[in-house]
Amino acid sequence: MLAEWRVLFAFLAFVAIVAVWRPRDLRIRREDLVRFAAFGIFGMGGVQWLYYEAIQRIPIAVALVVEFTAVILVLLYFRLRGRKVGPALWYAGILSLVGCFFASGAYDAALRAVNTDGVLIAALDAVLFTSYFVLGERLATRYSAWTLAVYGFGFALLAWQFIQPAWTLPWTTTGADLWARVGGIVILAAIIPFTFGFLALRRLPGARVSIVATSEPFIAGVFAWALLGQSLQVPQIAGGALVLGGILIAQTHRPTADSV
Repeated sequence: MLAEWRVLFAFLAFVAIVAVWRPRDLRIRREDLVRFAAFGIFGMGGVQWLYYEAIQRIPIAVALVVEFTAVILVLLYFRLRGRKVGPALWYAGILSLVGCFFASGAYDAALRAVNTDGVLIAALDAVLFTSYFVLGERLATRYSAWTLAVYGFGFALLAWQFIQPAWTLPWTTTGADLWARVGGIVILAAIIPFTFGFLALRRLPGARVSIVATSEPFIAGVFAWALLGQSLQVPQIAGGALVLGGILIAQTHRPTADSV
């Protein structure tokens, strides 16, 4: 329910912003419609749906680590497509993934008892997450971040209609407290991060953006520590340092015309 509202209101917000500020960014080429559909349905809607399905079966930390194996899958995809992937990027990807493991708290022994279904769902989520970076990079060479946002969330919302039609959501029975949470989630977990993510895809290869994305668990942990008083364990801090190291390695090796 919260996931669909997040997509719905983010879509409406981006449409309103772009329609007023940059209406020309609402136009796309007909030949790119299928790519935008795949990007929104699989790379955005599918990723979010499978993530929520996974965390109902396995701990969030484990689901995040499995999902972020997309970092390696993205590098592998581009390598198989003939793009050069230097050793530094492989090191950066592995380092960031290991850092994500510790930063998310997945090292906790209490999280090791997981069910197969949850892991398989998270693994499929990683595959779809890979498509987000691959398709996003391609579309970002032709379109602005705002176009990616409108059509990405638009097709993600369309996908959600097959899971739970918008008119079946509890519009009239939802209290003010929950609406406040929805507003916070839309702004902090959709509009702001996805805007920066789409801007990053405009400026960096998708493989490098995926490496940066592994910082999400540690950033979330820092916010939880600063705002909610939750503790940060030493392994989590070390994991954050590993992620930062991976990002620095990736960004200090500039891509060439035929590399990622």
